[in-house]
Amino acid sequence: MKTLIIGMGNIDIMHGWAFAEAGIDVSHKVRRGKRDIYKDGTVLDILDLRKGYPRTRQALYVPKIVDEVSPSDEYDLVIMPTKHYQATEAVGEIKGTVPEARFLMFCANWEGPDEIDAILPRSRYVWGYAAVNGGILDNVLYANVRDDYRIGMMDGSDRTFLDGIIDLFGKAGFRADFKENMIEWLWVHHGTNGALIGTALFAGGLAEFLESLENGSIVDLFVNASKEALKVLEARGFDVRRYPDTNIFLNLAPDAIAKIYIDMFRSPAGRRTIAAGHYRGNIAEMKRYYTDVLEKGIELGIEMPSMPSMRERIERIA
Repeated sequence: MKTLIIGMGNIDIMHGWAFAEAGIDVSHKVRRGKRDIYKDGTVLDILDLRKGYPRTRQALYVPKIVDEVSPSDEYDLVIMPTKHYQATEAVGEIKGTVPEARFLMFCANWEGPDEIDAILPRSRYVWGYAAVNGGILDNVLYANVRDDYRIGMMDGSDRTFLDGIIDLFGKAGFRADFKENMIEWLWVHHGTNGALIGTALFAGGLAEFLESLENGSIVDLFVNASKEALKVLEARGFDVRRYPDTNIFLNLAPDAIAKIYIDMFRSPAGRRTIAAGHYRGNIAEMKRYYTDVLEKGIELGIEMPSMPSMRERIERIA
């Protein structure tokens, strides 16, 4: 399956590297005139959780880069790991140059698929979400390569196409974490992430958030903000109890919830996330997760004392 990944962000690079290493024909599309920026490649410092791969290593990924695409390139698959609020524009820009290709929307979603439906039939796209994470520090991409990714069916999806994506990712050592209702899961993930990211921004960063969890000063704010996010999700019409992501906030005491997150950020992958994660270099996108959830709650009339209390400080962050 000839594959085109849109962009050279962290998620793009990690999957492009894994695909290329597995012998998959993969290229990256960058803006016109930007090809030379990437000609020397990217150094990756890898923590690899895929089965059968070395757990730690360094690699140099020198990708195939294109800044123009035409129908004669005959791409089979276009992967869109874009910011969720830029996804529709990105699809609109590329779809005319890849008339036979299908799309993997590999990004968050908070408002539903209507805008994508307006420009692509569902037979031509499915929605997924990456599990790998990492960020660049001192010109090195610190990559936490998990062995899974999220993907699911939607009404109108082509199962044969979805199975082809699962096979492609499988060749690179990734397993599908299949979601029965992908858009609903994306909303749950977005909601819980919005509360987590908002509280971390309020604390001053992930390291400060971890310290505040450990000393107990931010535990109640974090837990209450997360529960408010669940109320927003419930008001959108579905049962949040169906999702393991929400169970800790529904069933555990605040101290037990804090311990789960302390252990997560104290793990090898968590320490790397704090030091060089996506959070550090994409503050505008991180703020958007928080404001999406907050503004939807206000729109729906949800009582939310904790989420709005963080807004003034978060809005001041550059």
